Parts: sequence; structure tokens; C-alpha cells
Amino acid sequence: MLERDRIFPHTIARRARECPDRIFLQHVDGSEMAYGELHSRALHWAGGLAALGVAKGDTALVMLPNTAESVLSWLAISWAGGIEVPVNTAYRGKLLEYIINNSTARVLITCPEYIERIEAVAAGFTHLRTVIVVRGATPSSTTLPSVMDGATALDAATPIVSDGPAYYDIANIVYTSGTTGPSKGVMMPWAQSHEMSISCLPVDGFGEDDAWYSPFPLFHMSGKIALYASALQNCRFVMRESFSTRDFWPDVDRFGCTISLLIGTTNAFVWSLPEQPDDADHPLKYSLQSPLPADPDAYMKRFGIKIGSCFNMTEISAPIWTHWTLHGRSCGRLRPGQQLRIVDEHDEEVPPGTIGEIIVRTDQPWLMNAGYFNMPEKTVEAWRNGWFHTGDVGYVDEDGWYYYLDRKKDALRRRGENISSMELEALVNDHPDVQESAVIGVASDLGEDDVKVVITIRPDCDFTPESLITYLIPRIPRFMIPRYVEVLDALPKTPTEKVRKEVLRQAGVTPGTWDREKSRMVLPR
Repeated sequence: MLERDRIFPHTIARRARECPDRIFLQHVDGSEMAYGELHSRALHWAGGLAALGVAKGDTALVMLPNTAESVLSWLAISWAGGIEVPVNTAYRGKLLEYIINNSTARVLITCPEYIERIEAVAAGFTHLRTVIVVRGATPSSTTLPSVMDGATALDAATPIVSDGPAYYDIANIVYTSGTTGPSKGVMMPWAQSHEMSISCLPVDGFGEDDAWYSPFPLFHMSGKIALYASALQNCRFVMRESFSTRDFWPDVDRFGCTISLLIGTTNAFVWSLPEQPDDADHPLKYSLQSPLPADPDAYMKRFGIKIGSCFNMTEISAPIWTHWTLHGRSCGRLRPGQQLRIVDEHDEEVPPGTIGEIIVRTDQPWLMNAGYFNMPEKTVEAWRNGWFHTGDVGYVDEDGWYYYLDRKKDALRRRGENISSMELEALVNDHPDVQESAVIGVASDLGEDDVKVVITIRPDCDFTPESLITYLIPRIPRFMIPRYVEVLDALPKTPTEKVRKEVLRQAGVTPGTWDREKSRMVLPR
């Protein structure tokens, strides 16, 4: 059973009692907040949310950039008894509408810069009733339900008196892109969030002199686990809106950051910087990286850091880790308290060295997801035979070192973001000239995927790849915009009319493929 003061809101409350003036949150824009102010404002915000009807087990949406208000929202919703639903700030259109409706939330906390996108889908709301605007003037709106000023609705509210969450309560519902269907909301207990934080970021011995650098969003667990671990270790948490290669080392130096995550292609971007004689002259000591760089030893030698890695996803709690001792390209060994098997299609365990699906469970309850919100059939499917099926494939060697290979299904990953091919195909198919489409990943020179869409077009139309990109720009996040477009007379299919994506992947970039980057088409910022 997780000790109460190690549950994130209670950890912040303890720090507020012990060291109220100690700075906990720092933003690269210069703003900062101490434990005492953070906890006090969180209780005021919780009182405001409770007055609006947020009660035990209710969901509440948060669509905010990486700021103190994003942290405040998570804490306040928790003290009110609710469940935070963080929203990807790149979402718009049907993707945004789906998350808002599927969450069943009646309250949304946001800021002025996202109001226009929210208004654009307001006609389709099924549950949302109140939008609270923080970080700026509250705009007037005739299309949204009740719009409230955060200063009045939250900061000026009476502080709540609450026992706060228990380890088995749901901390948040984090939506993860589906591979063959709509995004699924992962219900994450507080015990899972804690377990993920201490296992992804094993930093016993760190403390007040240390700082986590986190340029990863708080609507992803990549941001949340660093935040949670910082509170547990009493480190400063230094945040940036998004990763920037140019600003990585200047930020680390300026704020004295001693540990950071580098996930997806970000480690490749840092490595690509021109070599300098003082590359190792900085305060950074540790870097958790997934996937590992091409040459971890060269990376550690150049930058004078230790690298660790792990295997994790939103639904689980990092069952495999290297700690800070690497073993080739392995993502690590099994952690205590975790159970893992590599299995065939019948869930039968395969011998060491044999590739199979990774399935997991834990020795203790509440250390993994509590299912998918409003998707009982998906929960049953994922948890069949008493094990959670990750949909990832890998193998284990004779010495117990595990190796991750790939996803089983058709998800893509670009710039650290998961992309559902099915969701993107649905949006591409909305283009008036498109008859049908298939989205696949093409290996990028920077690692991960570039997005390719293969389409058939309607007769007698004047389709151009540029017209498709122009159509998609206001409708989808920037990271989903395809790089490649190819038009075929027909898509390869099975006898049951399913697109044979393996054929398209094998073809890759063909002479008939249009390349957005070579066309010099510029995307708006």
C-alpha cells in the first residue's frame, strides 16, 4: 500500500508544510512558484471546482500549455475528488470534439489561445457545460456554454477542506492514440503514477540541489512523471512549452538542471548539434532516453552524462529498466514487483530469443491501468487471460535482458507523438476529392516515422497533393501533417476488402510519391 504522503497532491501538501518558500516550479520564461503558493492556490481552485459541481469521480478537462496553471489544475481537480483529463494542445476539429465528449466532463479549464478551436466544435458537445479561462482575459463567446474567468471562479473561491485522493483513486484519464480505432482514455490510479515516476526516473539520492528539465507536455506522462518525481525528490521542476534543440543546453545551464528525459527523436537532435570542446561542460548528470541513441557510449562520452532506459507505455508502469547501467541495445531487466511474459498469438510463452508480444501484470493492485474509460470491450480485450497485452513485440535473452522491437499494429510515431492511422485516414477521407486512403509510416532519417498517405481520388477532379495538405493544416495537429502523398488507381486489398498495408510499406517512397519537403511547401507555425 502506497504511503499517503507519497501521493502527489499529499506530497505537495507535505512540502508546503515543511518548506513553503522553496521554489518548486520554474518556467523558462522566468516565472516560478513555491510549494506554499502552489498548495494554497490548489485548495482555492478545488473549492471553485467543487462549487461548480465537480465531485468524487467526476471528470474535468484541462487544455493548457506547460505552465504552473496546468499543475494547479491537476492538483485542484484531485483535491475536489475529480479526475483530470488532460487534452493534447495540438488537437482541433473532430479529434478535439471526440476527447471532450468521450470524457463526459462538464468542466474544461483552458486559456484564451485555445478558445477559437473549442468554439469551432461547440455545436457537437454532449456533456460540457462550463469553460473556465485562466492565463489571460476571458473572451466573450456566443457559441460556448458558460464561460467563466479563472480569477473569479478559482482563485477567489473558498479553499476546500478535503481528505484528498487515496492511492487507489484515479489520478487522470490520459488519451492514447488508437491504432485501429478511436483514441482510448487510460484510467491511471495514483499508485500507478507513483510507480511509473520512481521506475522511469530512478534517482534516489537526488534532492534540493537538483533540477529536472522537462520540455515535454503535461498532457503526456512524459511530463507528468518528471513532475511527480521532482516532488518526491524535492527537486526543482523546470519546464518549457516544447522541446527545442537550440535551447536545450542553454536552458540546462541557466537553471542548473541535473537530469532530463530525451525521448523519441530528441536525443538525435541533441546529438546533431555541432561538436564543441565544452560539450561536457554543463550541470546535467543523467539522461533517461527511449529509444537509446545509435551509439550510447559515444553519447555518454561526448556529453559527460549517464544514460538510462526503460520500456513503458501509458497503460503500464515501466516493468523493464536499465537503471543507469546499459547492456547493449536492451531496454533493461524486469523490475521487482512486475511480471512479464513474451508470448505467441495464443498467449503461450515463447523461449528466450524468440520474438513475441509483451504482456505484463504486477504483484500488487493499482500499479497499472484500471481499464479504458467508457470502453469496457477494449478493456476486456487488453486484459485477456489476466495479463495486459501491450501490443508491442520484443524478445528476452538467456540472461534476462529484454529487447523492444516494434508495435504489432499500424500506429505511427513522429516527433515523439503517437498517430492513429485510422483517425488520420478518416480526416483525409473528408477531403472532397479523396475516395479512400491508407496511412503508413516511412522510416525517417531522424528516427521514428514520416507520415505517408496513399489515396485514390474521385473521377474528374483536379486533385493535387498541395490541396490535400492545405485542407489538413487547419484540421489536424502539425505533427500529423503527411510528408508524402501518393495517388494510386486502387489500393491493394484482401478478399475481405481490408487494405494490405504491408504492401504499401514495402513499396515505401516510390518515383510516383510526392514529397512535401522537396516541394518546399512551408507549413504555418
